[in-house]
Amino acid sequence: MKKRFALWLGLAALVLGAAVVAGFWQITPFVRDRALEALNSRFESRVSLSTLQVKAFPAPALEGTGLSFRHQGREDIPPLIEVPAFSAGAGLSGLWGKTIRLRRVELAGLTIRIPAGGVNAAGRQLIKPNGQPSRGMGRRVVIDELVSRSATLEIASKDPGKLPRHFDIHNLEMWQLGAAEGASFRASLTNPKPEGRIETTGVFGPWQADEPRTTPVRGNYRFEQANLDTIKGIGGILSSNGRYQGVLERIEVSGTTETPNFSIDVARHEIPLHTTFDAIVDGTNGNTWLERVDAKLRQTAIRARGSIVRAVETKGRHITLDVSIEDGRLEDIMALAVNSAKAPMDGRMRLKSKVVIPAGDTDVVAKLQLDGTFELAQARFASLDVQRRIDTLSRRGRGDIGDEGPSVVSRLRGRFVMDQGSIRFSELTFGVPGATVQLAGSYNLRSEEIAFAGDLLLDANLRRTMSGWKSIMGFIAQPFFRRPGGGSKLPIRISGTRSNPTFGLDVKKALLPG
Repeated sequence: MKKRFALWLGLAALVLGAAVVAGFWQITPFVRDRALEALNSRFESRVSLSTLQVKAFPAPALEGTGLSFRHQGREDIPPLIEVPAFSAGAGLSGLWGKTIRLRRVELAGLTIRIPAGGVNAAGRQLIKPNGQPSRGMGRRVVIDELVSRSATLEIASKDPGKLPRHFDIHNLEMWQLGAAEGASFRASLTNPKPEGRIETTGVFGPWQADEPRTTPVRGNYRFEQANLDTIKGIGGILSSNGRYQGVLERIEVSGTTETPNFSIDVARHEIPLHTTFDAIVDGTNGNTWLERVDAKLRQTAIRARGSIVRAVETKGRHITLDVSIEDGRLEDIMALAVNSAKAPMDGRMRLKSKVVIPAGDTDVVAKLQLDGTFELAQARFASLDVQRRIDTLSRRGRGDIGDEGPSVVSRLRGRFVMDQGSIRFSELTFGVPGATVQLAGSYNLRSEEIAFAGDLLLDANLRRTMSGWKSIMGFIAQPFFRRPGGGSKLPIRISGTRSNPTFGLDVKKALLPG
């Protein structure tokens, strides 16, 4: 009797097992259809799936391949999302309920493509009020935890002739994906230029199916070991941290940067640079509008605002800035551009300039364009020889032929324009007690060649600037160099190099003043 009972019990178990297996064999197309229905509705996409298997043992699970999302069914652009293979764990209730709920999903490869577009320079946006989920909710899919160890984010350009921007995303983890309030996330990604690693945490969503670019996002970031050497013409290792919030095509970012060894290749001096900033970033194309940048270069405070936008016909970004320095130190700025152990001149300075760095794979110094004005106060030359000449100029200008008393340069001001590594000065004037110099000319940053011409205005007449028989020659020459209102006016030129300048009378101009 016991043997017969055990036999029937075994047969019942086999039948039950076969029924369960048959049930799960039948549930696979059912789950597939429900999942595709939910995904199509939620993402307003035509979702395709190459294979899907539902496993019963040791616990309910899904495995699939060839998952792709074509936003609004478009065939003229690549799929919005592609997943070569995935696996997921689920409870029985998660497969049968109105909401399909998966406990943990692991993706083997993930590509996300953002279509072309973005906001304009005025920063307009298309966000829906309060970031509410878009239409098409229908049947829902909620994922408790999603993990992708290797993913790629591609952001398409508005220019069909340009390749998309690529970001490699490592260790992407998301929780409660599909929830109405959005999904929290943690991710690491590699920034292409400047090359470095970004760690970020935040909340993404809810997904805006009809316009993905208006999907909300917020969080914090840390940008570590960004190598500025990947940008031609500059160097240093940058780190940055901050926070962001907004929608994909208009993200408000606030943060700080630290570059303890910032340098420009033409001078190669490593200088600590600290900045704080507020910016608006179009996350779909990387265009950035700098609302405020406050930088500290040694003792000099620099303020800037402007834009960094993708160029239309050239690889890279076009940078336009308005820069101002209200009370800085000349030697701090010159350390970036002059290749010498000590700045050739120091003093307090004010500066206002338009800064343009065109796009293109060219050295920053070669393509840097400047257009502005500057003013120096209490400036002195580092070269003893140059400063001695300035001191002598001041004394002779006052009619003092002695050899005592240093002077400082005052009221040094002018306009400047820089292009192709050369700075051209106009309306350049400076004064010392007893004399004023008016110059125009150029200085080449790479060769350090100087070429200036102008006038030296002395308060005294020539006879008083000389002694002995030279004073007689000065008396004879004074009519040729008479200055309206009194004193003397001498045409001068400065040539040579920064380290070895040559000062002299412009004889041609003196003899042919017309």
